[in-house]
Amino acid sequence: MEYYLIDTEQPEAYLTIGTDNGFGVFWSDQGLEALTKIVNDFPEKITEMQIKNDSNHTLTISEFMQKLDKLKVR
Repeated sequence: MEYYLIDTEQPEAYLTIGTDNGFGVFWSDQGLEALTKIVNDFPEKITEMQIKNDSNHTLTISEFMQKLDKLKVR
């Protein structure tokens, strides 16, 4: 399943966070680095961000991080 980082002010300019391959491994992409930077350096921007998967289901950042915590990130 693919996950995307979406800025609510520019939804057409999303970043791919990565892919959960279903076998306990998350293959990260440029969006994971961007999400980490936002959380660490610009926490006030968190409210402007959304995470969606390829089924168009929206997750909060904490929900996504809980999913990610259970996976091996590569």
